[in-house]
Amino acid sequence: MSFKSGFVAIVGNPNVGKSSLFNSILDYNLSIVTNKSQTTRDSIKGIITSKNFQIILSDTPGHIESSYLLHDKMNKNIFGALEGTDLVIYVTDVKEKKVNNRLIEIIEKKSVPIILVINKSDLKKKYDIESIKGSFLSKYLISTKNKKDVEDLIKYIVQNLPKHPAYYSKDELTDKNERFLVSEIVREKIFESFSQEIPYSTHVEVMSFKNEKNILKIEGIIYTESESQKSILIGKKGKMIRKFCEKSRIQIENVYNKKVYINFTIKVRKWRNDENFIKKMF
Repeated sequence: MSFKSGFVAIVGNPNVGKSSLFNSILDYNLSIVTNKSQTTRDSIKGIITSKNFQIILSDTPGHIESSYLLHDKMNKNIFGALEGTDLVIYVTDVKEKKVNNRLIEIIEKKSVPIILVINKSDLKKKYDIESIKGSFLSKYLISTKNKKDVEDLIKYIVQNLPKHPAYYSKDELTDKNERFLVSEIVREKIFESFSQEIPYSTHVEVMSFKNEKNILKIEGIIYTESESQKSILIGKKGKMIRKFCEKSRIQIENVYNKKVYINFTIKVRKWRNDENFIKKMF
């Protein structure tokens, strides 16, 4: 059997389960997942390598109407992920009435085959999969909680990959560095700890990452857009920042299997419309 390898991009609207599908296909948590929309900001590649195939999978931000320079960059990341892609998985869910036609049109212009995945089948007993019209290679009604659904989708993806040697070594899991992955864990805990605008107005930057023999030392900055938001993030007598940093520390320890020291300070900056800041982020 010839080895197959190719690039697959996951796209769709916010909060339909793109990152959940991404993690389920990889079988480990690489992208952060919350019940809030617009959690994913940057495209991230995950690599799954088997005896006969390699899938280079891209998780992308949800496509949204732009309110900030940040949103412009997030949308550009989606389009960038389509370059050189062999397959696109367009994800919707059983609650959405129709697909994002603008995004579909952009994909079709690039002549990339599209697999339609309708997620969250566990939330609706009956769903007419043919109600969504379009030129799709295939349609799948799935729940990312159902292992067989995900396995069937992986088999179909592999069937439609080109014959090609592996692009990455079998030990590589992602294109992102450790600082990025740690910052995403901290950002996930902020999303879990706060509601409304606070998570969207924060950016996490790891300034120091020292992986020593017996301990991992991490220091960084959390940027937010106002003094009032800074006060909420810190909390009364530092209660909130201790809470989400402790949750972050525990998860990072589980990932690296060693003790972790973590220290973050909070700074105020109007970063979402700061062109130089956004360029540095991506």
